[in-house]
Amino acid sequence: MRRSVGMARFWSRRTAAFVAAVAAVVCLLPACVSIGTPRAGEAIVVKPGQALVFGRIRMLDAKNEKIEHSAFSFDPWDQPFFATGPRMSLQLRQLFPPGGAYKYKVNPTPAIEKDGAFYWILDAGDYELMGNPRLYGSKDFDDADSMTLAHFKVPANGGTTYLGTLIISVSYDLAQVVHAWKTDEAEYDIRGFHVLDDRERELARLRVRYPVIPEPVVTGLMGTETN
Repeated sequence: MRRSVGMARFWSRRTAAFVAAVAAVVCLLPACVSIGTPRAGEAIVVKPGQALVFGRIRMLDAKNEKIEHSAFSFDPWDQPFFATGPRMSLQLRQLFPPGGAYKYKVNPTPAIEKDGAFYWILDAGDYELMGNPRLYGSKDFDDADSMTLAHFKVPANGGTTYLGTLIISVSYDLAQVVHAWKTDEAEYDIRGFHVLDDRERELARLRVRYPVIPEPVVTGLMGTETN
């Protein structure tokens, strides 16, 4: 599946303001997902009916998984080929009712670290993580291009849930690198998804980031259509 991403090399204030406006409009259509994004160093406290969820999203080359693309960084120096690389906008949807024909609440821009790590405080329920090959604010952005990356459940008994590392396998060849240098637009093919359990390493990072996390800590790995 070919995915094309239009990128400006510099994220201007005007573009950032436009993105915020788009996000606000999207939130007005279906209701917005309640999502907390605790800052590093904060002691995390969740309300009844909420939980902290954490994990990571990595975009790897389908032929050589030692090559990792920085899908959530705007800095071309973070890319393995020092050019505009494959990028992705995220959208988080909370589904109602579970298991049937559903309505949903949406958050079009859930916070994510440049290395793909995420730390969200969410209400209990069923969620879908969507991805779009263009950034919100791009003149070519089309919500119809959004696709389901994974699904997961936030437990009602609170605590902290590890969701796993979602691997997105992409094909991105030299011709596409040259195209990106010339046009600031990176094209790539999505080959598949799978989820890895790297709990011990990610949990150690979590405990360094936050002095106190909600207990208990459980694992509830994201699911995809292929796992």
